[in-house]
Amino acid sequence: MNADETQSARTKAAQAAKSATAARVAARRRRRRRPGLRQPRNILLLTALWLVLVGQVTIVSVVGGLLLSWLVTLLFPLPRMGYRGRPHLVGVVKLGVLLVWDLATASFRLAVSAFAREQPPSGIVRVDLMSDSDLYQANTGELMSVVPGSIVVDARRSTRRLYLHVFDMTSPRAKEEIVDVTLQVEGRVLGAFASSKEQAKAHEKLADYRRRAREEASS
Repeated sequence: MNADETQSARTKAAQAAKSATAARVAARRRRRRRPGLRQPRNILLLTALWLVLVGQVTIVSVVGGLLLSWLVTLLFPLPRMGYRGRPHLVGVVKLGVLLVWDLATASFRLAVSAFAREQPPSGIVRVDLMSDSDLYQANTGELMSVVPGSIVVDARRSTRRLYLHVFDMTSPRAKEEIVDVTLQVEGRVLGAFASSKEQAKAHEKLADYRRRAREEASS
């Protein structure tokens, strides 16, 4: 093979590589034009949140939630969150059962407060989350807002921080109690959907947070 043939072979190989790269880019663009078809996990998560908001699980609510979630992902494509965990059956069941319990107990306390002579003082509580994920932060905030008596008024992605408006701040330890409850809810979310590595990292951060809190309380 002479020099001209060698150069020609190299040129053809470069053109083939360029064509393959262009084909991959075009395929990615075609997938991006159909966001609703490539986000089944987001559709299922949105459907689950829809069922929580509706408060009942029926064929109509499930099918309606799936259609509404598909429409949302189609019209408003959600960015990729880099989810690396996986659902855990025991954690998901625990999350659902404790959510129902929290809804019942919070509704009862709110009903008792409605018949009180004086309305309890309310306030804003800041909670620093232990995980570092958009998905877990959104799920924790959603679950805290669903339970009567508290609602997320602001969320900071950069610091993984939630600001909650709390209806009843009567207790001297109301702030600490709300922080503990929010971190417990976050722990349930992690136990249901996070990977083992993410859970271990969050537990380590939580242990360090509680240690510093004890030191500040004793000083």
